[in-house]
Amino acid sequence: MEDLDLKRQRIFGRQVKRLREEKGLSQDDIAARCRVTKGSLSVIENGNRNFSFTTLLALAKALEVEPKMLLDIDFELFSE
Repeated sequence: MEDLDLKRQRIFGRQVKRLREEKGLSQDDIAARCRVTKGSLSVIENGNRNFSFTTLLALAKALEVEPKMLLDIDFELFSE
């Protein structure tokens, strides 16, 4: 059985990717705005990386959303 924290990371990553794609931005665009590598952003979007609060804030700024928008996820709804 998959670890609950890993599931939540994957759900969060899907949220980041969805918002990025809705805004028509590439991983390169967001990575440059966040000052992370494209590879790091990819790992976040795939839910394979735990990251800092500072990165969360940078993601929100890069996506031009409030940080709470990134966290506005019904984890039960997306449970696999």
